[in-house]
Formats: sequence, structure tokens, C-alpha cells
Amino acid sequence: MITIRIEDIYPGMLIFLRASGMFLVMPVFSGSMIPPPVRIGIAAMIAYLLAPIFGNFGGVPPHWFLLVSEVIHEVLTGILLGFAVRFLLYALEMAGEIIAVQVGLSLSSNIDPITRNSATPPNTMLQSFGLVLFLVTGAYQYCLVAFARSFEIFPPNAIFDPQSINQVITASGRVFLLAIQISAPLLAISFLVNMCFSVLGRAAPSLNVFILSFPVQILAGLTVFAMTLGLTVQYIIRDMQQLPETMLRFLR
Repeated sequence: MITIRIEDIYPGMLIFLRASGMFLVMPVFSGSMIPPPVRIGIAAMIAYLLAPIFGNFGGVPPHWFLLVSEVIHEVLTGILLGFAVRFLLYALEMAGEIIAVQVGLSLSSNIDPITRNSATPPNTMLQSFGLVLFLVTGAYQYCLVAFARSFEIFPPNAIFDPQSINQVITASGRVFLLAIQISAPLLAISFLVNMCFSVLGRAAPSLNVFILSFPVQILAGLTVFAMTLGLTVQYIIRDMQQLPETMLRFLR
């Protein structure tokens, strides 16, 4: 008869809970394209691989309240790690909304196949593009390495530092910065098109410049967006390279 002791599975359970919390919000893994049983299986595999490395984390707590506290602690830690990566998609979503408003595609919303929510075409394209880069560049592998290192700098019995909220606020500010950097060329061309049609409206009052500006604004916006796509990739990859460090900063 096989006897399973709680002391033997307790380290793996804590790692499993932290991985499950991270996969709840982490890009790709939290998407609807990956079924929950697959996510649970990946989290269980990670726990199986990492449990022999990090030991027993001090053993099983002697009281049920301490056990529940560690369970909640690990789930919240995993969610915090996942949000550190999720901020990048928030920036792309914000940039897509800004571009849609400036180009004139804000009303042509459709269903995002990833989030199952209503989204504009630039929003959907940027988020899908970001997820492809997240997989192609191998950024998810470095994020998983950072997840493993999180047990070294923030074990299950560690206490959250109140100063870590500053790191979260800083990362939130970078969401706005990346969104503006990506959409800045579109903001500029939209301003130039509107200014030109404003002058044209003054010079020829009989023209309906409001209607005429729509196709020009869409054509100019999409052209500039295609021309600056390489710059957008550089911005995204730059922030992806900082994701593992950002994840660990959230816990320090």
C-alpha cells in the first residue's frame, strides 16, 4: 500500500498554487485558447520539477490558520507575478484604442478571439502581435525562469514589503509610456490631417471637409502605422526583455 504524507507533497503544493495564480493572468496561459485542464497540468509539471530543488520551505505549519495563510499567500504572489507580465498587454490594448480613435476605426469593433471581448481592429492586431512576439522571442521562457527564482528571493514564509507598491506604480506608469510611444506617429499624422482639412474648410466653405477627411485620415493613419511597425516591434521587445526583472521587483 502506498502511503502519501502531507510533508512530501506540501512543497509541490505551494509551487503549484503560485504557478496557478500566475497562469490566471499571465498572457497566453490565461487565454481561452488554453483549456483549464492544460493549465493545471502545466502548473503541476512545474511543481513536480521545482519541488526537489527548493526543499520543504520549513515544513507544514502546525496550525490550520497558518496553512490557509500560506495558501492565500502563494496564490496572491502568483497573481502578482502574472500582472507584471500582463501590464505589457494592457499597454498594447491602450495603444490600440488610441490608434483606433485617431485613425477613425473606433466604431468598427469586433470580437477579440483571445479575450472574447469587443475590441477595435488596431487593438486586436496589436494584442495578437504582442502575443506572437512573446512566444517567438522566447520571453515566456525567461518569465518561467523568473518564476523559479521567485522562490529564492520570496519564499512562502516571506512577508510582502509595503515598499513594493512603488514598483507596481512604476510599472503602471510604463503602461502609459509604451502606449504613447507606439501611438505617437498616429497622433502626429492625425493632427496634420485635421489641420490641413481645417485650412481647406476655411478656404472652401462649400466643401464638406468633415466627410472628406475620413477616408484620408484612415489611409494616412494606416500608411504611417505600417511604416512605423518596425519601431513598434523594438518598443515591444525592449519591454519584454525587462519582464523577468519586473516580476522579481514586484516581490522585493
